Amino acid sequence: MIKEDKGYVIVAMADFEYQQATALAYSIKLHNKDASVSLLTNYTDRIPHHFHDVFDYLIELPYGSNDITGANEWQIYWATPYVHTMVINCASLVKEDHSSLWDYLMDQVDICFFTEASNFKGAPLINKRATTFEKNYNFKNVYSSMYYFKHDTDIALSYFKLADVFMQNWREVFSHYFTEVHRPDWYDADVMHGILNTIVLYDEPNIHNNLVDIVSMPVALADGDIGIWDKWTDCLNTLVSKGAKVKIQNFAISTNLYYGEQEFLTQEIFDEHRNTYIATSKK
Repeated sequence: MIKEDKGYVIVAMADFEYQQATALAYSIKLHNKDASVSLLTNYTDRIPHHFHDVFDYLIELPYGSNDITGANEWQIYWATPYVHTMVINCASLVKEDHSSLWDYLMDQVDICFFTEASNFKGAPLINKRATTFEKNYNFKNVYSSMYYFKHDTDIALSYFKLADVFMQNWREVFSHYFTEVHRPDWYDADVMHGILNTIVLYDEPNIHNNLVDIVSMPVALADGDIGIWDKWTDCLNTLVSKGAKVKIQNFAISTNLYYGEQEFLTQEIFDEHRNTYIATSKK
């Protein structure tokens, strides 16, 4: 298969994730007009037909599927239709032009995870949980909601081959590396990629926020940045306005938002992204 030059891959398996992935694809193409976006899933015939048009490729996971969506990311290396791939978690929105980011990554690195993020006000996150893992286990702190790799490179192949084993056996991996007091009770993509980064990419350079900003609402919540709540959507207002502009409280989101919580993507936010995409794609 001849691969395209570059594009985005989104993994989604549940019905609500299909809607999230579609909203994300709209947002990518609103700010990156010629972007190619692929949806990777377990059964392509389950994707509602009215979600199809925004995706350039609908691809089935080549080696079956784990019930946990994120634990299937190891298959992206073998499934991607691109030489250069940007992976973005489906519970995200892109609010910026990635042209300069693509130019740098494609020219400078074979694989890249980002090590910094901010809250919705633009302030850097501490990431207290990841700091604990770094202090106690020397694992790298990464934000895995968005990362890049170049296909057919030794380092990317090594990374995803180990990810195959680790992600399919994540419970055993977490039990092996963490004491009970720190061991996650659920699959945590940041933790998993932190382990893989430490083992495989120990001497690889990491890219900081002068290239990309990721607004991570789950980490902002975990840090206590917005108080003690079960969900950040319980305490913060969200607003979408004409042109699919999104605000959290009174702060406009103008970079890359990882919102995490299913409740964020209301029908109003989804419809505004869809309608804006349809209107702009006709111009």
